[in-house]
Amino acid sequence: MGRRLRLGLAGFGNVGRTFAEMLLERRQLFAERYGAEPVLVFIADSRGYLGAPEGLPRSLVEKALRAPRGGVSRLEGGKPGGTVLDALRELGVDVLVDAAPSRYQSPVAAEWWAEALGSGAAVVAADKAPLATGCTRFLQGGWARRVFYKATVMAGTPLIDMLRYGMAAREVRRVTGVLNGTTNYVLGLAEEGLSLGEAVRRAQERGYAEPDPSADLEGLDLAAKAAIISCTLGVPVTLWDVERRHRVDEEAFRRAREAAARGRRLKYVATVEPGRGARVELLEVDPGSILYHATGVLNAAVVEPVEAEPVSLLGPGAGPRATAASMLADLASALLQGVV
Repeated sequence: MGRRLRLGLAGFGNVGRTFAEMLLERRQLFAERYGAEPVLVFIADSRGYLGAPEGLPRSLVEKALRAPRGGVSRLEGGKPGGTVLDALRELGVDVLVDAAPSRYQSPVAAEWWAEALGSGAAVVAADKAPLATGCTRFLQGGWARRVFYKATVMAGTPLIDMLRYGMAAREVRRVTGVLNGTTNYVLGLAEEGLSLGEAVRRAQERGYAEPDPSADLEGLDLAAKAAIISCTLGVPVTLWDVERRHRVDEEAFRRAREAAARGRRLKYVATVEPGRGARVELLEVDPGSILYHATGVLNAAVVEPVEAEPVSLLGPGAGPRATAASMLADLASALLQGVV
């Protein structure tokens, strides 16, 4: 086995649990391929945390995976009422893995990131709130190289890596994308004749939509992703700067059905034009557009660099396994780049 890589996991919902499961599956792969054995020193949920200075044994992580939501701190070694900050300060980590829900109105996770980065650790995140509300704190200056966040946009499809590394030192004129799997899925159901309420319920049953889907339907999630893209391209904005022109409502469903009757599709689209602004809107697209072919919970994006023809991406944009896999890839990137 390689050296031990100490991880703290914040957030133990669908994505956090899937990340923990996949980490157990691939610990040997990390040791063989990257020379490091990742171990969880704490798992934190909304009611406390479970921690061990030497790393949680596999049997205890498996018990945590069987525990009810909010129940990890009731296991042996648990700290009911303990916070992520408490766990970071008590145990210390090499990498903070942030799989917590995005809280845009009160982005408490920003303080977790600052604590971890200030101690020399790296951050691997699916949580969008810290970057969407204050990216300059994390993506400019000395901390930037230790923040890995491709799971925040397009989940299992590496748009962020392409913009951050593949387009480095290039000028990007525009990024246009279908970047929210929930609204893309429900708009597809509108074409089948379902009502908004029926479509949202089906999305919730399949785990694509939260119990409260308003952040998706009102464009807040899409605006957050637009802000992260703009920040990645060197133009810091917050999600509150992104213009939200439309929402997915009954009127959108009517428009989606009318577009389908004409052989087109209505898509909920984020457009980022660095230096000129960003917006979220409903747009009709035809079969000649890659956005047309993003069906179900697939995402699609078109990147328009100044120096060459547009580049298109199509791939998974939602789901715990795709998101967790992206976070594992970021963990590997941190190792390959010598950050941890």
